[in-house]
Amino acid sequence: MSEDVQPLEQLESLTPKQVEVLDLLIMHRTTKEIARELSIAPNTVDQRINAVRDKWGTTNRKDTARRYTELLEQCGKTTCGFSRVDPLGEDAEEGDRDLPVDPFFVLSDASALHRHQEWFEGADARPAGLEALDARFGRAGRVAAVFVLALVMALTLVSSLTIADVLGRLI
Repeated sequence: MSEDVQPLEQLESLTPKQVEVLDLLIMHRTTKEIARELSIAPNTVDQRINAVRDKWGTTNRKDTARRYTELLEQCGKTTCGFSRVDPLGEDAEEGDRDLPVDPFFVLSDASALHRHQEWFEGADARPAGLEALDARFGRAGRVAAVFVLALVMALTLVSSLTIADVLGRLI
């Protein structure tokens, strides 16, 4: 979007859902944190941010958040009395890029998606599954667990082949 468009018009061009996401983005929230707070998928958060980027012609999340803060300030809307986004200055890198989306799913991610369900509210915040293993035994525990699982799989394969051989002789 060109600079000759009035700030109020740029803000009014946003959907209420995009405003929700941008309000959390200017508080330095990650995609996962925004998704958890709004009870939406992380991809939906990224789609809303990208839609605003396309409207405004910004190059990354940081520029989009900075532009949103500037527009709020120009329109006299509050950002709690301070700019929550780093100002564009000498230390700003020209090649600022979005952080890569975390490709790893952890069990604690799922708990946030079910926050609204009554049965899940009573659950404690202790890690589960591989996270619990990592918390208790660290990286060595995970390596040992992988080794033990590989050994169990190998024993299962050997016993299956032995049973198949015995059954083959009987027939």
